[in-house]
Amino acid sequence: MLESVDITFDEIHSSQLDLTQVYVDSGLFEEKFVAPSTINEVTIRGNDTPYFQGVSRSPLEFTVKLYFEEGFTSETVRNVARWLIKNDYRPLTFDSNPERVFYAMFTGDSNLIHNGCEQGYIVLNVRCNSPYSYSKLKDSDDFHINGEQMIEIMNDGDLPINPIMDIYKIGRGSLRIDNFSRRDEPFEFDILEDEETLEVDNEEAIITTSISNTDRYDNFNENFLTLERGVNRLLIKGSCIIRFRYQFVFLQG
Repeated sequence: MLESVDITFDEIHSSQLDLTQVYVDSGLFEEKFVAPSTINEVTIRGNDTPYFQGVSRSPLEFTVKLYFEEGFTSETVRNVARWLIKNDYRPLTFDSNPERVFYAMFTGDSNLIHNGCEQGYIVLNVRCNSPYSYSKLKDSDDFHINGEQMIEIMNDGDLPINPIMDIYKIGRGSLRIDNFSRRDEPFEFDILEDEETLEVDNEEAIITTSISNTDRYDNFNENFLTLERGVNRLLIKGSCIIRFRYQFVFLQG
């Protein structure tokens, strides 16, 4: 990240505000490798060995320094503040790897370092919404399923992901997806209507249907789909047109 000259935040490139990222320390670049983690454990009196209860990972945090290439005025500083200071997480990318997305806010202390002649740079602390970085949104082809078909979805990230699925049902009947790369319980609706359109958000466990006043949770077995790292071989049973939307998740920032 630090080797990148420019950044894009909230779809605005730093060059549009005559800013460039600078590295002011001497020697090699030093930056976060992965997000910090904490071991969760409980110690019982009389037992020197604690009971392990898993690992918690903190959201990624790092610092960026942005230099005013043409100097600054009170107006340019205000423009930069309006660009960077948001009340929710926005996408942040670095030109050195524009396919890697962070969802970030600038928080904590921020400082303007200058020489008194309206030349200098700003130092900002970045906090991400999670311990991970992401790919840009991937959108699969439309898969036209006539009765039954095996398809493959590749997860090139480091962790399992839960895609959003857009489903157009052809003919009244059931829909079932078996992931042979996980060998877990199938994803299944016992009945869907002809020409019904569904959006299934497997991450948020949200199902919406084009049929008004209809709750499809009653027809669903509550096994939301997970795509493991690597190739996922999905056997889809039930005529439909189906598309997958997802982002790969990366451990390393």
